[in-house]
Amino acid sequence: MSRLLIGLLLSGLLASCASSSLVRPGFRLPPAKGLAYVSPVTTIAVGRNLSPAAADKAATLESARLLGLALLQHRAELQLRNEVTIPDSLLLQARQEIYAAVLGIEEHWQLGGGANLPVLDYLLGQQRQRYALLTVASGLTYIPKRPPPNLAGLPRLGSSPGRPYVAAGQPKSNIFLLIYDQQQHAIVYYRHTPPMATNEPLDGLVLQRDFDNLLKKDFRLPKQLN
Repeated sequence: MSRLLIGLLLSGLLASCASSSLVRPGFRLPPAKGLAYVSPVTTIAVGRNLSPAAADKAATLESARLLGLALLQHRAELQLRNEVTIPDSLLLQARQEIYAAVLGIEEHWQLGGGANLPVLDYLLGQQRQRYALLTVASGLTYIPKRPPPNLAGLPRLGSSPGRPYVAAGQPKSNIFLLIYDQQQHAIVYYRHTPPMATNEPLDGLVLQRDFDNLLKKDFRLPKQLN
């Protein structure tokens, strides 16, 4: 899981120059009414004092709660109905499968082939749902909070010639939006927040803003979203 988390935290470096959304050929937005939605899948790493950052259960639960609230703000517009809750007994496996699928898309920036998501297949099969909306997040935060750095002379995270970077030691927040087709066993829609965002992953107002911006390109939302 630590390898997948690191990959997701750096995923903006991989697809930073790519378009921010992908749609599988033959799929059209929005899908049929009655789209199921999966309870948010998140992992937040916390760095305390000078210790290395590690996945934190309390921060992860808070992230899932905040992302769930952001999603429910648009439940009517997205025509969501059934929530697919991942039971605790399957959560670790489901998280690993979903993160691996997200990282694969970020690395290659295409929706080729199928997606190996047996837990999600099982849960959707139980509810006889074909399509499901997934909200996935990864983030990094620090306790105590670190002040904005003087960028001159600081080490860079993931930097290389021609590749964007962020200063080491800064918070990181990624949100990924997916639609999964259980019949085809494939991710048919994919979008992520802009890469290299140094936002606090547990700031509810910032998370709501980022989630609104994630939706408004491809979904019909109220005009007040800017």
